[in-house]
Amino acid sequence: MLILLSLACAPSSLTGTEVNDGLDAAADASGVPRELLAATAWSLSRLEQREGAVNELHGVGVMDLRDDGVYPSMAEAADLAGLDAESLVDDVGNNLLAGAMMLAARAEFEELRTGESVDTLEEWYPVVAAYSGVEDPLVAMGFADQVFDVLARGMAVTTSDGELIEIDAQPLLWRREAARGSARANKWVPASSSNYTDDNRSSVSQVVIHTTQGSYSGAVSWFQNPSASVSAHYVVRSSDGEITQMVQEEDIAWHAGHWDTNKVSVGIEHEGYVEDPGRWYTDAMYRASAELTRDICDRYGIPKDRSHVIAHAEVPGCSSSGGGGAGCHTDPGSGWDWNYYMSLVTGTGSGSSSMGGTGLPDGAWHGRYSGKVDASSYGTSDTCEGDISGAASGGQLYLQATCRLKNHPDASGDMKVTWTGNVSGDSITGTMVADGRSVSWAGKLNSDGTVSARYTGSKDVGGSVGVLGYTVDFSVAQ
Repeated sequence: MLILLSLACAPSSLTGTEVNDGLDAAADASGVPRELLAATAWSLSRLEQREGAVNELHGVGVMDLRDDGVYPSMAEAADLAGLDAESLVDDVGNNLLAGAMMLAARAEFEELRTGESVDTLEEWYPVVAAYSGVEDPLVAMGFADQVFDVLARGMAVTTSDGELIEIDAQPLLWRREAARGSARANKWVPASSSNYTDDNRSSVSQVVIHTTQGSYSGAVSWFQNPSASVSAHYVVRSSDGEITQMVQEEDIAWHAGHWDTNKVSVGIEHEGYVEDPGRWYTDAMYRASAELTRDICDRYGIPKDRSHVIAHAEVPGCSSSGGGGAGCHTDPGSGWDWNYYMSLVTGTGSGSSSMGGTGLPDGAWHGRYSGKVDASSYGTSDTCEGDISGAASGGQLYLQATCRLKNHPDASGDMKVTWTGNVSGDSITGTMVADGRSVSWAGKLNSDGTVSARYTGSKDVGGSVGVLGYTVDFSVAQ
C-alpha cells in the first residue's frame, strides 16, 4: 500500500532530521519497533510537536502525553526515560523517547499478565490499545486499529517542517477488523455522569460544531474523566469519520460553555486543531459529521441553516474559562469550510453549476476504476481495480472505492480511496485522496452523461520507494 499512499507525500526539498533521529533513538533505547512508534505518533498527533503547546485535552507533544497525571502520564513517562518532565514539552526527541518507554513498560506488563513475550508486531496490539488511556475496550481497540492500519499500509508523510517520515508496509499475519464491521459505525461510550446533566428533554433546536484541539481517543478519554466537567454528545474521528456517541441526546452535555445553549443543543466534537485544518479537517470527517447533523435536524425539525447549525465560537457569552463564544474559543475556526459542510447537511451541493441545464445530474453514481503504479525501487508494475460509487450534488462529485495492490510484496489490507471534483463546463477537476494523502485529477463530463477520467503523474519520494509513476482510469454513470 505504501506505493499509492506516497503519491503526494514528498516535498520538493526536505529540511531537518529531528523526528527521524528521535524515532531511531527512541526505538533503540526502548526496544519498541520504530514502525510501531512512528505509526502511533502519527495517529496521535500527525507527528507534530506543536512547540510543546498543551492541547485542551491535556496532551503534550507527538506522543500526546498527559500533563494532568492521567495515563499515559507525562511525569511517569519522563521518569521511565530518566528525563525531566519539562524537557518533554519542547524537545520532540525526548517526547518520543518518553512515549516509547511508556509503551515498553506496558509491554512488560502484558508479558507478566499473559506469560507470553511481546515480540511480533501483532503482539503489540494490546499495548497500543492500552496506551490510548481509554477505559472502554472498544474505543481503545479502535485507536489500536488506526495504528495497525498505518502499519499495514505503510506511511510516507511530511511534517510541517518538511521532514519526510517513512515506514514500509508491514505484512501482518493477523488484523483485527473494525468493531462493527465499518469504520463509519457509531459506538456508544458513555461520558462520566459527572460531566453532563441527566435530563429528559424531547426536543433540541441547535447543533454546535466544535474542534477537540486534541486527538479522537484523547477526547473520548477526557469526557470519561469525572474531573473534566465537560462533554459532548458526539465525537468524530478525522481519518475516516468514525463517530462515538458519549451523551444521550435527551441529556444535556456540557459543551457550549453557555447554559441556555447547552439546554437546547446537541454538541459535536471533531478531532483536530483549529490552527491546522488542512491536516485534520478531512472530507471523510466533513461527510460523516454532516450526515449526523442532517439526521439530528430531520428528527427534531431543526432548520438546516447557519442560525441553527453554529460554531462553538458563535455561542453567546463566555460563562467560564473553557466556555463558548468568541471571547473563549475560536473553534472550528476559519479553516472549517462552512459552505461545503452546509451543502452536505442540506444535500443541495455548494451552489448551482456553471453548466446550466446540461450540468452534472444530482443523485447516485457508480462504475469501475483501475490504477497502475510503477516504482523504481522494485522494478515492476502494480495494479488495483474495482467498483466505484458515490453521488453528485450541486455540481460536486464524490466517489469512493477500496484498493488492494496485487503484486507488491508488502501490500496488506484494503485502502479507502476517494475522489472529489467540481464541474466547470464539460470538465471536472478535483482531488483524489488515498488514506489521507492527495493528488489532483481531471475528468470529463461526456455527451452520453457519463463521467470519465484518466490522469497520470510521477513523484520522487526517495527512501525505499524511489520514483513513482502512476496512471488512474475511471468511468461512472447514473
